[in-house]
Amino acid sequence: MITLSKIIHLLCSLLFIILPTNSLIEKTDTEILANYKTLSFLPLHVDGNHLVDTKGKIHILHGFAQTYSPWFNERGSKWDNYNVTGCLLYNKGKIDEILNAGWKMTFVRIHLDIYWSNTPGVPVTGENDISAFDFDRFKLYMDEVFVPMIEYIISKKLYVVIRPPGVCPKEIAVGDEYQSYLLKVWEYVAQHNKLKDNGYILFELANEPIEIIHSEEVNEFEALRDYFQPIVNIIRQHSTTIVLVPGLGYSSLFSGLKEYKFQGTNLGFAAHCYPGWFNSAYEGDEDARGYQGFKEGWEAQIGIVTKTNPVVITEMDWAPSKYDASWGKATTGTAGGKGFGANFIKIADESEVSWLLFTGQELLAQYDDSLPDSETFLTDPEACPRPIYRKYLEYYTKEADNEDNNKNSANIFIGNIYIFLLALILFYE
Repeated sequence: MITLSKIIHLLCSLLFIILPTNSLIEKTDTEILANYKTLSFLPLHVDGNHLVDTKGKIHILHGFAQTYSPWFNERGSKWDNYNVTGCLLYNKGKIDEILNAGWKMTFVRIHLDIYWSNTPGVPVTGENDISAFDFDRFKLYMDEVFVPMIEYIISKKLYVVIRPPGVCPKEIAVGDEYQSYLLKVWEYVAQHNKLKDNGYILFELANEPIEIIHSEEVNEFEALRDYFQPIVNIIRQHSTTIVLVPGLGYSSLFSGLKEYKFQGTNLGFAAHCYPGWFNSAYEGDEDARGYQGFKEGWEAQIGIVTKTNPVVITEMDWAPSKYDASWGKATTGTAGGKGFGANFIKIADESEVSWLLFTGQELLAQYDDSLPDSETFLTDPEACPRPIYRKYLEYYTKEADNEDNNKNSANIFIGNIYIFLLALILFYE
């Protein structure tokens, strides 16, 4: 027979299990990091101008990039000769090393590199030359190299941004050969059973369009829309996976998209940002127009699309040129003052955009935050790795703390329900 004393004992036991003993104690960053090896990791979709998961949580992603070719994997010193096993071992290993070094990443941007899809031995003039593209090789190595890497990245609870093979030619035009190439590539990718309708993946439609040829009667952004809208449409015939559309000017110009809007669901934009762009500081002019000038330049271009859609900055770095280790040449400086890096982070945070560090993965894997500040690329606070390592940790800690507070709030709510039920039992008894 269940007596009142047994009911009370049972409810008290449940309360002891549900309510954490330290729910009202402020946790240190170290305790949070120890308790949260990974943050919540659920499929994403676009809701307004945010990436949102299936439980309604907004995600602002922070990550790094990988390119699967011998040259970009330490200049051919680690594997070569279309060695699939060597490529996979090296790049999976670098992900592990980066995470073990303490980097708090939430996504990886990968390049479906032309090394695998171009016919061996056929000369090309650069990454924008598609004359050697072999569709059968592309399909073969999609399954042997790219999909295994995507699956490995996702297994590490990291989202994946995929960019197609190569880069845009200097000039593109609606109906040109390169548009046909992108249509063919993305129609295949969108139908792939491991990639379609996948909320852990984002498709970046092209890398760095520069100029688009158009008539006097057609605005360049109208032409940009007419160039990429068919690619968005063909993806949507097969997949709901998030699509990121690039801007002009090396993925930096978006101002005209306020008038010439893209149509479709799960749609965002991919932008690049380097020192000297958007009125930002660069080496030789670290003052430039300071934070305010940078902010105004950013708002005039990227700000146009951040108000309507999620934006991912898929290339960005900086460092003094003496280190010869970055694309962008500048210093960190101070937020609101001089320099590029600190102002970039401040503006990115204010705009709620996702972004990555475009530093080579082999360098990220070597990072050691316990080393004192000094004049090396990995230890100089004026180069990007040190401040970004610590900023990523700050983002992670704050997010982990929020998740912890949400869990505690839920537990307290459930505990209050049991207390209410206990009071009812005592009252009616």
